[in-house]
Amino acid sequence: MAHEIEIFANGSAGFAAAGKPGWHRLGYTAPGPMTAEELLTRANLAGWNVRKVPVGQVTDPATGQPVTTDEDFLVVRTNPVTGQPERLGRVGKEYEVLQNEEVTAFLQTLVDESGAVFDTGGSLNNGRRIFVTMRLPEPLMVGGFDQLDLYLAAFSRHDGWGSFVTVATPVRVVCANTERAALANHASKFTVRHTGRMAGRIAEARDALKLTWRHGQAFAAEAEKLLAMPMGVKEFRQFAARLHPLPADAKELAKRNHDLTMRELEYLFTTAPTQEPIRNTRWAAYNAVTERLDHKSPVFGTRDVATVRAERALLDDHDNAKIKTRAFRLLATA
Repeated sequence: MAHEIEIFANGSAGFAAAGKPGWHRLGYTAPGPMTAEELLTRANLAGWNVRKVPVGQVTDPATGQPVTTDEDFLVVRTNPVTGQPERLGRVGKEYEVLQNEEVTAFLQTLVDESGAVFDTGGSLNNGRRIFVTMRLPEPLMVGGFDQLDLYLAAFSRHDGWGSFVTVATPVRVVCANTERAALANHASKFTVRHTGRMAGRIAEARDALKLTWRHGQAFAAEAEKLLAMPMGVKEFRQFAARLHPLPADAKELAKRNHDLTMRELEYLFTTAPTQEPIRNTRWAAYNAVTERLDHKSPVFGTRDVATVRAERALLDDHDNAKIKTRAFRLLATA
């Protein structure tokens, strides 16, 4: 599973996390929440001094004559480990650079006194992209014991190829793949092009992102409904069969695999200790599906089992993510 985390000349990684390391086990893991300054320093995001450098005079390859331009600039940073200047991209004169420190300051001001804490930050693709996330203070609680965290994630680019984007998402961003998953699975979104400034746009961003709280409340309400709806074994079997239909022309191997899937799901729903607090409810049915997909489904081939399962859990375009979505819809609408 490609993480795209930047690795510097001294072997350190451009990543830091609070409390729980990323699946890739790179970078620094703090024992608890970090301040903006700590996150930037530990993730090697501090002091880049991103700047525009005029391209100036270039040579026309057709004529060999010099051509002077005031329209083109290189985006350059100071490497935080070597101290050397590095090219990150090429942009036009309207492009406005955004320092990594401005990203954390924007998030800090955005959440104000809410109690949100910095959770992860990192550099991707050799510094061309960076991300910073804050864990929002009130996790969603389902039935008083199922905790679902929400994050405020900011993504910025230094190569001229994208906008500054802030999303509210249930995905904890620790690498490039989770970055894509967070951008695809967000409750609300705020975008600023690099041709404009973020200053003075806090109120606008808060207005755009306040959908987060409504989204969170709506999801929690739906989950609470599932928790309050009893489900017996017979009804669960019917649900599982709808979720994983067996084609009429299925071969013998497909039939055996389907039977194994049904038995694993039924065990998780009826017997697994992980389902004990929510046993015999539709919420337990949903959690049986997600637990099997994330932790029990077989891994074939020579790839590392933990890596493959991380991909399945994190990538929004994976078939497992589509199964989870369909399961939730079936349980919520049936």
